[in-house]
Amino acid sequence: MKIILAFDSFKGSLTAEEAVNAAAKGIIKVCPHAKIIRLPMADGGEGTTEAICKSLKTKWTTCPAHDPFMRPIISKYAITTDGTTAIMEMAAAAGLTLLDETERNPMRTTTYGVGEMIANAIEKGCKKILIGIGGSATNDCGMGMLAALGGKIETKKERLSYPKGQDCKDITTIDLSNISLQEIEINAICDVTNPLFGKEGAAYVYGKQKGASEKEIEILDKGLQNVANICGINPNYPGSGAAGGFGYGLALIGATLKKGVDVIIEAAKLEEHLKGADMVITGEGKVDNQTLNNKLPFGVMKVAQKHHIPTIALAGKVANREELLAAGFHAIHCINEDDMPLTECMNSTIAKKHLTETTGKLCITLKN
Repeated sequence: MKIILAFDSFKGSLTAEEAVNAAAKGIIKVCPHAKIIRLPMADGGEGTTEAICKSLKTKWTTCPAHDPFMRPIISKYAITTDGTTAIMEMAAAAGLTLLDETERNPMRTTTYGVGEMIANAIEKGCKKILIGIGGSATNDCGMGMLAALGGKIETKKERLSYPKGQDCKDITTIDLSNISLQEIEINAICDVTNPLFGKEGAAYVYGKQKGASEKEIEILDKGLQNVANICGINPNYPGSGAAGGFGYGLALIGATLKKGVDVIIEAAKLEEHLKGADMVITGEGKVDNQTLNNKLPFGVMKVAQKHHIPTIALAGKVANREELLAAGFHAIHCINEDDMPLTECMNSTIAKKHLTETTGKLCITLKN
């Protein structure tokens, strides 16, 4: 029997790797000779870069860059051992976590440091770049990043060395002719579908959590509209509003926006592992109708379904079971009792025990 374990984290209790190992333990107890493929995964959120790095066999590297306020920092990213692909997160140079709460203001922050990271990876010979674009402190539409790569971003008065969010409304020229990326493939890991501007856009939806006031949000939104008017690329393309418009900025240099789950599944070579598999077991902390919005368990199930391999989902909490079954899951199991206190459900030791026990019982059923 060949079983694939493809889990996301059980947030607050188990990492994806801990979940996979706990499930494997339950299988081994009942089916000691089963072939188990362990694939700790993620869907674009926390742990995505780590999951990709494990799947692709990488080594970590560093580069000098600048934080959202243009202070010198050393940023970290990974390169595959064959030297062809860089895996990075924009948050390493433009993330909220780099700032104190009192500093947060997307009017004054820039993605310049992210451009420095991309340039560094290209200098080191990388031909493909995977970049996660969550957790940003910025709303500059990627103009800082483009400036760092050699783009000319100008207002009527001056060329902007490192454009900030507040500058976007005054930009008159965006000249990207000096940016040469013909042989470079850039894929952004993006699970946000917001348009660039408007009430559902980058500034209005995410500006407040980055420290912008209501008046500043209006200014930032006008800046994003201005950039779109200059560039002419569709601002309503899903993901354009990701990371303060960084998704739009990447699109200007030919990058592709991909869902995190799709990138992870490809990196983990799930389809290759499915050959000869009898069962796929997936899961995360909670499965419900939101799971159908291309969350990790759903993405895994759809790939397995193409190969006619049944997929079982396990979770700490389950809702909308019939809807999930109708979508294609073979079975859905909650690892906890319905009346179990939340503190116990979130306890790592208890979660491991229950996940091990549930997979063990599942394998007994399969054997019979």
